[in-house]
Amino acid sequence: MNVWATLVTVLLSWNLTIQVFYHLPQILLQENDVQTKVTLGDQRLEEGKLIPRKIDNNSWGVKISAQSAAVMDKNTGLVLWQKNADQVRSLASITKLMTVLVFLDHNPGWDKIVTMEQADETSELKPNILRGENVTVRDLFNIALVASDNNAARALARSTGLSMEDFVKAMNAKTIELKMNQSNFVEPTGLDAQNQATALDVLKMAKAAFAKQEIQKAVVQKSYGLLTQEGRNQKVLSTNNLLKSYLNVKAGKTGYIEAAGYCLIVEVANDEGHEILTVVLGSSAHENRFQDAKILSGWVFENYQWL
Repeated sequence: MNVWATLVTVLLSWNLTIQVFYHLPQILLQENDVQTKVTLGDQRLEEGKLIPRKIDNNSWGVKISAQSAAVMDKNTGLVLWQKNADQVRSLASITKLMTVLVFLDHNPGWDKIVTMEQADETSELKPNILRGENVTVRDLFNIALVASDNNAARALARSTGLSMEDFVKAMNAKTIELKMNQSNFVEPTGLDAQNQATALDVLKMAKAAFAKQEIQKAVVQKSYGLLTQEGRNQKVLSTNNLLKSYLNVKAGKTGYIEAAGYCLIVEVANDEGHEILTVVLGSSAHENRFQDAKILSGWVFENYQWL
């Protein structure tokens, strides 16, 4: 009996189970004398799930403009590709995914009427909801996600009855629950550069958020029709340009402030129904974040098979 067989026999005799781990390599990409670490890690797997396996180990990935990025297989939680994914970065409006997760824990009722107040106002040059107008909590939720409206996000947090301080405490408590170990939030909109996380933590947050039907339905809307209680109509458009692309987008959220650069988290599926989450943080331009996500998602679907 060889050593491995002996070890298995001993483990079984102790009623221990052998956990399956998926091992992916760590590589360095070099361009113009600059090295970028691309780490592919180990992951414990649940029994019975289809496992994405690399088709060509010589294909290391693609060039993207994002400073940090990662791709996860939704079903297993395997991280299939990384670039500086453990680097803590500002999140901009990707923050709103945490905001709505906490909101759902304290939802006062979708039909509750909220009056927009001066305290809700941020730096929106052309607010979608005017001060003094009355809207439902459902309106705030959808406008915060579809249009990435900062005023709506603040009013949504206020609608829960929590103080802003307690709401932010709940956001950070949620990071502990989701094992987002390198994340911190200071307010619910994403305007503050101190809302920070790694790309790997964003994947954990997005997986939890997009699993909520209310969030998933909101973030795939190309537009949302607002009707205030006063009778004013307004159509707000999604900030996620990938909803108009060839990709089969299941969910997504954009973000931008100067400190964060252009950011995007998106869930997409291939023709076989396999779903991945792709996050890019710090892309160099508005359109580049969408191109980065397209390129990465396409590369993963071309270079992995699910067995």
